[in-house]
Amino acid sequence: SSGINAEYGGATLELSEDFSDNYLQVIRSCATGDRQTIIDASIKMEFLSGYESEVMLDAHCEAIKVVGEPFSTDEPYDFVEKAAYKRVGKLLEVFAKHRITPPPEESYALNRKLSGAFLLCNKLNAVIPCKPLFDAVYDHKMSRDD
Repeated sequence: SSGINAEYGGATLELSEDFSDNYLQVIRSCATGDRQTIIDASIKMEFLSGYESEVMLDAHCEAIKVVGEPFSTDEPYDFVEKAAYKRVGKLLEVFAKHRITPPPEESYALNRKLSGAFLLCNKLNAVIPCKPLFDAVYDHKMSRDD
């Protein structure tokens, strides 16, 4: 049979609506470069405590911006050329040294899903216009909440 089967431990964990809504807002903030909204939503989601050092805040915002990068440009995103997983990987040492609170439980499942999708796109040499797809999901979600 032809096709792709990807299974990741924990990747099927359901995310709460509140967590999902806040995460969508964080990704939207990447497109506008709104650092304070990234930090505020990250505190609300318990990625951050609000007492982090500037070094940790910088690393956290950079990691979020890397993850949000495919969704922040109207140009098709080249997953091989950009190699987001390598750039986030370089920040792990900062997280290990400066993180003062563990990330929320839901983030583990979300990170598995996103890293799996990014790696799959990388392996497939994918070039995808991600922003219009994200915008459609975001607009649909926000219109349901009105």
